[in-house]
Amino acid sequence: MKVIVAVFTILIAAAVSLQAATFRFTPPDESQDKEMRLVLEVAALRLGRLLGIPFNDTIDIAIVQTQEQFDALAGGKIPEWGAGAAIPSRNLIILRQPMMNRYPGNTADLLQHELAHIALSRRVQTARLPRFIDEGFASWFAGEWAFAQVSTIASAQITKSILPLRDIDDVNRFHQSEANLAYAQSYLVVNFIFTRYGELAFLDLLDAFASGQNMSEAFHSTLGVSFWRFEADYRKFLSDNYTLFAILSDMSGLWVILALIVVFGWIIIRKRKKNAIDRWKEEEKYQSTDFDYSGSDDEPWKDSEEDSTRI
Repeated sequence: MKVIVAVFTILIAAAVSLQAATFRFTPPDESQDKEMRLVLEVAALRLGRLLGIPFNDTIDIAIVQTQEQFDALAGGKIPEWGAGAAIPSRNLIILRQPMMNRYPGNTADLLQHELAHIALSRRVQTARLPRFIDEGFASWFAGEWAFAQVSTIASAQITKSILPLRDIDDVNRFHQSEANLAYAQSYLVVNFIFTRYGELAFLDLLDAFASGQNMSEAFHSTLGVSFWRFEADYRKFLSDNYTLFAILSDMSGLWVILALIVVFGWIIIRKRKKNAIDRWKEEEKYQSTDFDYSGSDDEPWKDSEEDSTRI
């Protein structure tokens, strides 16, 4: 009997912990909201399990049309390149309709990215996180990685413009191309931590920030390295994996490059073919015996008086 009660209690606890959050949309759009709600409910369950947090309350999603509405709801100036924002303290996600259509990913990626910010804030109990951790986790969770990010990182390596991680805190002041680099680097920071140190180490790092530790203390106490050493290792990870060869080895990049080679080759062959045809026509004009020179002042075998006096 005690075993049955214990099992029943565990099942109830699991059901409560897996209860999906409620999502409220403004303005309501039944067809659009249904698809978005499904994406958010699945993402909330995943985030709840990954971060070990409750996610069963109401989240508001406001879809606005103008930059002014965006800024008013966010309580501050949001970059013009921003398609969405999350305000964890108010359980609020803001999406800007025009920019949603220009977002490099899809709407599902954007929703997961913004919801991840809210979830991460809950895990650290609203403590301040470095922006490269905050944006990196949101991008990593949403799977925002494609050939464009590979080429962005590789180009920054070639031009020696990789951003110091502390500078990413100012991403809202960046122009779009620099912001793209900041987001790509942030994604790779979190990916690097998960790959080298593991999921539990990442969660420990979050808890260190939640307890009030600063950057140096948090990295040293959880990953066993100073922040300076971590960033040096991270930069080596970039230099080893994201170079010009990374672009070539990436399948999508390889197909793009092959396509360009084919087009360039076709242009060269076509130009050479045209030049050859023009040359043949020119040669045939002087070699052909079909010319009619009768009545012409330019008969090739008729010597003029001037010709006959040449020595």
